[in-house]
Amino acid sequence: MHWLKQSAVDILATLVIAFVVFFESDYHLEYIVFIYTGLMALARTFTLLSSNFRAITKKKVSDAPVWVYHLLHFLNIAFLITGQFYVTAAFWVYIWAVAWYVHSKNQN
Repeated sequence: MHWLKQSAVDILATLVIAFVVFFESDYHLEYIVFIYTGLMALARTFTLLSSNFRAITKKKVSDAPVWVYHLLHFLNIAFLITGQFYVTAAFWVYIWAVAWYVHSKNQN
């Protein structure tokens, strides 16, 4: 259960996305979702393009099972599509695809 604490930010991000989509929320939360999504996409791009950055992220090992991150990414995409945030959902597809690619590359 230690992995729950390690993936708290990812779980919180999914909860904020769900809150923005399913409840009439303040527009500030939408901006938080947009900024967080942009930062995640930027970080994944660095991970994809830079072997040095990939080595840094490889050292940071999480105890969380991989399926947890797959589930959270899927939920983020599903929630965003439901709320008609298509561009943001496309960014999350990119984030998920790069995460999967880097993870599979690190396994080899």
